Amino acid sequence: MKSDMILDNMPCGIVKLKAESGFPVLYANHELKQLNGAGKGLKEIVEPQDYPELEKEILGHLGNSPTRFELEFRSPAEGGDSCWYLIRINYVPGGGEEVLYGIIIDISDRKKRQEELLIREEQYRLASRHSGCNISIYDIPSKTLCQPLDSAFSFPGPISFPPTPDFIIDNGIIHRESVQEFLDFYDSMENGAPEGKSIIRMKMKSGEYHWFSACYSLIYGQNREPLRSIISYQDITGQYEKELAYQKWMEYMNEQKKDCIGYYEYNLKYDLFEEILGELTSTLPEYARNTFSDIINYIAEHFIYEEDRENYLKVFNRNQLLYHYYHGNRSLQTEHRRLRPDGTAYWCLGLIQIVPDPYTDTIKAFILIKDIDEEKKEALTLQEMSKQDSLTGLLNRGTSVRAIRHILKNSQDHHILIMLDIDRFKQINDRYGHQFGDKALRTAAARLKSALRRDDVFGRLGGDEFIILLKDVSYSMDLYARLENLCSLIGSALEPEAHISGSIGTAAFPEDGTTFEALYEKADIALYHAKLHGRNQYAVYEPGMSMSEDMD
Repeated sequence: MKSDMILDNMPCGIVKLKAESGFPVLYANHELKQLNGAGKGLKEIVEPQDYPELEKEILGHLGNSPTRFELEFRSPAEGGDSCWYLIRINYVPGGGEEVLYGIIIDISDRKKRQEELLIREEQYRLASRHSGCNISIYDIPSKTLCQPLDSAFSFPGPISFPPTPDFIIDNGIIHRESVQEFLDFYDSMENGAPEGKSIIRMKMKSGEYHWFSACYSLIYGQNREPLRSIISYQDITGQYEKELAYQKWMEYMNEQKKDCIGYYEYNLKYDLFEEILGELTSTLPEYARNTFSDIINYIAEHFIYEEDRENYLKVFNRNQLLYHYYHGNRSLQTEHRRLRPDGTAYWCLGLIQIVPDPYTDTIKAFILIKDIDEEKKEALTLQEMSKQDSLTGLLNRGTSVRAIRHILKNSQDHHILIMLDIDRFKQINDRYGHQFGDKALRTAAARLKSALRRDDVFGRLGGDEFIILLKDVSYSMDLYARLENLCSLIGSALEPEAHISGSIGTAAFPEDGTTFEALYEKADIALYHAKLHGRNQYAVYEPGMSMSEDMD
């Protein structure tokens, strides 16, 4: 019959079963007849040890009303292995003979994948126990995370509900610079990518932020929709920060090589120069090329202004550089005068970065020599002309503003303008008196100045308001840490005598403006937002910020 031909060509088993013990087969299409015992009854198709439970479940579904249900079972196969099948049954009681209509689908591949995923999940659990990983499970339909009770991360507790990714961001567990990577990581899961990796900075219970390598593997539902994600976090803080510092400095050095007098890469551990570019490429004699000390002594004797030689040799001393490295001072700079071929002196800046090579056990010093003669002479002239603020010893308003304008006008580098003031300074004066208020300003100014570089501009605009220009920097992980440190320095200035705090607003040149007035306005708006959101913090100007919100 034509209908039988259609049923025989269906890509699944079609069966009619009698609703009695053993469920005899009344009809089976060609696909189903391939199974062992398909011509007898359901009992002969199913693994003997599984059949009693399957029969019990089928009978439990039967009653006086129509019903549809599905069950899984194993069937013997050649070679001793079992195949997995899904049977979907339609039962309509009454009308004479009690029968079950069903389709049987081979789900062996799906069960195999599920088994592999369960094994993988167990592997992650074991990895967590034995390798120090942190494991979490993300339920994709509900967008919630299951975190272990002993999670290393700084979850606010106790939590009465499973956290979501948004909850984690809102509670500061993800560092601001990693928020987008974190969101992209979870978007990848929800979009069904089977595996993914990301590097995310997360807050520990200690309050410190650590870098983690995050990896996930997805578990899918029956319709291939993403159900759960097994996520592991490996703390890579030490190695990652080394790599970041190394890569960052290498990028900076490669860019700066274009405009430098001399560039040197030096292996401190083995006392060897690995690269020399610039002034000494062709003039350095062979006898002076053996060790770091040989080269530095030759440079000092032939190229350094006599009055600066002693300090030059002190700074570029191998043992001194190692001392700085092991005491955490890995960024050094020194100004000195060099001699031109005609014997005239000119100002140079020596920049030294000492970093561990993240891929070996060596310690490297990267040395860059830049000609700063013109700007140095301008700076000296400006310094002579400048007038100090009588209370703090900083540049006064007029001098600091002129200095900043001069830098912005003659620079194409990136700079950060900072507006800073003491929180609730009027209340400090009212409570402790103006003499104490003056002391607070002097102490805070001194502490802040100690954290700035010589070339940065730092002035007092008046009252409790200060202005800073950080030269040749842009927004980065290191800059955010420096801004946090400035707030911290103000907070501890008068401890334990009294507690004060300061707020900071910043704007970037040239992104936020190319004139002093434009940067001042935007940094002032950012300062307003820092105060609006609790004070004792910094805020970075962003497009759309304004002073339209009222502040208590």
